[in-house]
Amino acid sequence: MSIERVSFHSDQSLEGLLRPQSQKAGVVICHPHPLYGGNMYNNVVSAIEDGYAAQGFSTLIFNFRGVGSSQGEYDEGEGEVRDATAAYKYLAQHLGDDARVTLAGYSFGAWVISRSALEIDQFDSLFLVSFPCLIYKWEHLKNFKKEIIIVGGTYDDIAPMDDLYDLYQHLPTKDKHLKVINTTHFYAGKETELIDFIKETIPKTR
Repeated sequence: MSIERVSFHSDQSLEGLLRPQSQKAGVVICHPHPLYGGNMYNNVVSAIEDGYAAQGFSTLIFNFRGVGSSQGEYDEGEGEVRDATAAYKYLAQHLGDDARVTLAGYSFGAWVISRSALEIDQFDSLFLVSFPCLIYKWEHLKNFKKEIIIVGGTYDDIAPMDDLYDLYQHLPTKDKHLKVINTTHFYAGKETELIDFIKETIPKTR
C-alpha cells in the first residue's frame, strides 16, 4: 500500500500524504489544533486513516497552514477551513466522478471539516471525532442532512459526552451514528478500538 508525499494549494502551499487505493471512495482527514501540537501524524488522525484504508478508501491527510512544511501561519480557523476545502478538491481530482467522499476530522479538525462541508456539495458523509463543543459552536450542523458519524470519549473534557449527545439529538438526518469510547480526549491506547469501529461501520469499497 504505497503512500505518496504530495503538495497542493489553498491560498498557501500545503503538504500532505496521499494513500491512493479505490477511485470509488476516499476520505480527507483534518488534524487537531495547530497551536497545541496538532499535525497530520497525530495518533487519532492515523487511526482514522488506517480504518478507512482497511476498507479500501483512498486517504489524504495534510498539515494545516503553518504546520510542518505547509506555508503560512495559524489563521484562527478561517484559513484552515479553506485548507480543508482545498484538500477535498485535491483528493476529488484523484477519484472518479461518482466517488463516495468522506470528510473526517478530530477535535479542532472536526470543527474545521464540518464548516468546510457547508461549501462542499459533492461528498457523502461526515466523520467527526471529539467535536470540541466547549470551544466551538455546532449550530451549523443542525441543518446537516447527509450521513454523519460522531465519536466521543467517556472522559473527554473538551468534547463532553453530554454535549455530544445534545449535538447528536439535534441532527435532523436519520442517517447518523454515535460511538462512545472509554477514553479521554486523546485516545491513548484506544486507537485500535477506533480503527475497529470504522471497519465494522464503513462498508468496504473496491
